Amino acid sequence: ATWLFRFNFDATVNGAPLLTMRNGCAGFFTREALDAGVGIVHTELDRRPQAGTRPADWCDLAPMAREQYSDDQLASLRRGDLAGCFGPAFAGLALRAPSGLPSGRMKLVDRVLDLDPAGGKYGLGQIRGEMDVHPDDWFLTCHFVDDMVMPGTLMYECCLHTLRVYLARMGWVAEADHVVYEPVPGVAGQLKCRGEVNRNTKRVVYEIAIKELGYNPSPYAIADALMYVDGKPAVETLNMSLQLTGLTRNGLESLWSAAQDAPALPAKPLYGRDKILAFSTGKPSEAFGDRYKIFDSERAIARLPRPPFQFLDRVVEVKGEPWVMQAGAEAVAEYDVPEREWYFDADGQGAMPFAVLLEAALQPCGWLAAYMGSALTSEVDLRFRNLGGSAVQRAAVMPGMGTLRTHVKSTGVSKSGGMIIQHYAFDVRCAGREIYSGQTNFGYFSATALANQVGIRDAKLYEPTGVERATTAPFSYPRGGAYPADAWRMVDAVEVYAPQGGPHGLGYIRAGIPVDPGAWFFQAHFFQDPVWPGSLGLEGFLQLLRYLARERWGAGPDARVECVALGEEHRWIYRGQVVPADRRVTIEAGVTGVDDDARLLRAAGHLCVDGRVIYRMENFAVRLIETGGQAR
Repeated sequence: ATWLFRFNFDATVNGAPLLTMRNGCAGFFTREALDAGVGIVHTELDRRPQAGTRPADWCDLAPMAREQYSDDQLASLRRGDLAGCFGPAFAGLALRAPSGLPSGRMKLVDRVLDLDPAGGKYGLGQIRGEMDVHPDDWFLTCHFVDDMVMPGTLMYECCLHTLRVYLARMGWVAEADHVVYEPVPGVAGQLKCRGEVNRNTKRVVYEIAIKELGYNPSPYAIADALMYVDGKPAVETLNMSLQLTGLTRNGLESLWSAAQDAPALPAKPLYGRDKILAFSTGKPSEAFGDRYKIFDSERAIARLPRPPFQFLDRVVEVKGEPWVMQAGAEAVAEYDVPEREWYFDADGQGAMPFAVLLEAALQPCGWLAAYMGSALTSEVDLRFRNLGGSAVQRAAVMPGMGTLRTHVKSTGVSKSGGMIIQHYAFDVRCAGREIYSGQTNFGYFSATALANQVGIRDAKLYEPTGVERATTAPFSYPRGGAYPADAWRMVDAVEVYAPQGGPHGLGYIRAGIPVDPGAWFFQAHFFQDPVWPGSLGLEGFLQLLRYLARERWGAGPDARVECVALGEEHRWIYRGQVVPADRRVTIEAGVTGVDDDARLLRAAGHLCVDGRVIYRMENFAVRLIETGGQAR
């Protein structure tokens, strides 16, 4: 009952060949046949990584990083505001009215979920754009009157626009009236449609993998594109090409060279590596002066973590009077991300682990608290503890990415009953791009007050049912490969694993690990005050979510889990500590939401030590990513 017809066509302009199309195929289908379609099907051979192509002397014009762009950022790009979308690196370009993205009815991509310069099947980069679809969108109501679907040609255009975002981020930018975006002559592209966008569609995602980059002499790109319709791969384009006619390699390099001729000199550290180490493990007076001499030997002071858990290299800016503990003080600290560092290998995911990024955000708060003279306000030795916070990660931190620049500001200070509570806002950036931002609070407590903490009063671990306990026998949390190495493994024995269990029936896992008083992190965190870092407790929770995600979607050995998922706000609360004298830590995670299309899990949970529930984690999300950054 299905009719297919096949066709070719040739187009000319004043007799000169413009476009040739061969092996066209269209058909008449029943609604049942359309609904039963499974979409684009890829074989193992189709998914196998291949080497991309670009010039041997290729050089990035702009420093690349893994990023995502909001609706507002893409709106800036449409206006030609490159810096508004891509950050300060684009602010110094000598362009009057840069080309952006089509707008109006041709606004075909709302946001970018992920731009990965090392991703994709070919290893040259990948971008994933997204658009929301509404029943009254113009491209549905005009095509066709009694069978409203998005035109296949427009689907192709959606992917082209997403590719344009990637190329602009690479630095292929110009005056709007100096460049034309068009196919590369002679490159044969292929289009395959196995699904439709109709009035019931909620969203579409365009996944573009860069296949070839070069100059001929105009800069050009060839890419493969896959369009998902509410999670189903529906349209595939192979060898989609785009050439920026009017531009040349020399012209682009000159544009960027002029912008970089007078680079800003690095800020001279106010507090360099020597003073940071003095505060973390040496004499505090060598960091902050004579007022802190009493803490050199007679008294103890709250310290920064020391290597290998120190992620603060220098402080380059300070606002506010020293020794004045009040809101308004600010500091800018920097951490240089190495090309090779132990935590990249230990975590096994390629990107900087969440706990390290969190420490890079919070350690400058501890430094600023000391700068404000907090310890000098009490005659009793006080210890510094994080109490909680909320934040959003916007971009992954990759090896050798550059310098993380953290701006922290004291937003509130209170003192009562021998305790000091301080609130901070923090913002972590790299080359001007937002990486991680949020707010947090800390407390200064006496040793007696910490010893008497009872934990989170209204919290208790979930009590699994007999069926949930019987679902899977206890087992050891996996080691190596896609899972963390022993030094970074914060959970050990999985006590309960119920893929369909938990408070919301979406999945539950609980694991424990004995407290090892000789663990490396007790030595690093802190000098004279050993305590299990709260960030590593959160890392243990995320390691449980990593297992849940990989098991739920049957991840292969090369897939990775984005911990935490970019763009998703998360919250944590601490009301206790784990010290070397404790015996056992238990962590639980209950799934609160699942997005199978995006391969995203949201979860909440607790951390318990020797029966006391002391941490609460809320709305943490992880996302499963295939090899090369492709969503499964």
